[in-house]
Amino acid sequence: MGIVLQAPKEPHEIKDLIKSVRSKLGTNRNIKYDSFAVWSFNQLPKYLWKSWKEILRENKVSWQDFLAILKLHTKDMIDWALHDRISWEELVSRITETIAQNFEEEV
Repeated sequence: MGIVLQAPKEPHEIKDLIKSVRSKLGTNRNIKYDSFAVWSFNQLPKYLWKSWKEILRENKVSWQDFLAILKLHTKDMIDWALHDRISWEELVSRITETIAQNFEEEV
């Protein structure tokens, strides 16, 4: 059996923080500002890691590996947090699929 990661509860407070940080950066459409906002204080990575770290560590996924995977999903995080283009469930699904692909486990 592969890695089984349950979707944690949607972190509305983190989403609100990301939106707040982005609004303070100005109204210019800029992917750098969007990216900066979603990575601010590493709140979303820390939240997901806290939920999944035991299972990930058991499967040899380090914090650094996890951050590298999340980096691949920066646009997805922007679409979830700033533009409401994808749901929380879809964001988590995309992340867990990447974990499965990179660690040859079924998530």
